[in-house]
Amino acid sequence: MEIRVALPGDIEKIQELYQQLFVEMEILAPDYMQRARQEDGFLFQIISSEASDILLAQQGETILGFALLQELKTPPYGCIVPHRYCYLMDFVVHPDSRNMGVGSRLLHAAKAWGKARNLDYMELNVLSPNVQAIRLYEREGFSECVRTMRTNL
Repeated sequence: MEIRVALPGDIEKIQELYQQLFVEMEILAPDYMQRARQEDGFLFQIISSEASDILLAQQGETILGFALLQELKTPPYGCIVPHRYCYLMDFVVHPDSRNMGVGSRLLHAAKAWGKARNLDYMELNVLSPNVQAIRLYEREGFSECVRTMRTNL
């Protein structure tokens, strides 16, 4: 298995994994998430930007998973310590490739991506019911720092 940066020609294969991700998100949070197709233009923009990348875990011609990374800055509020950080926007490993180290290898590569850019930390969001992903993130050193809460109106 190799980890590499995505190219524009990879967009269709990335789309297949996005379909899987969006189905799983819909199952975990049906009131807030729905199946959709990720915009090709958005993916092209991420791949083309100096401040973002999609890292692919690939075995032969098969894409096993990906991590979409963005370099961001904290908002300019007086009470927030300014930081440049790596935001892990989207992360998915194909179900057939889970529990085989693919996710850990992708996360290690994502951390290396952020370190190479001298970023301060990596941040991500995860749906609360996604227990399997939360376990992976905790094993890889992530810890909860903010909790989002909702109420129906």
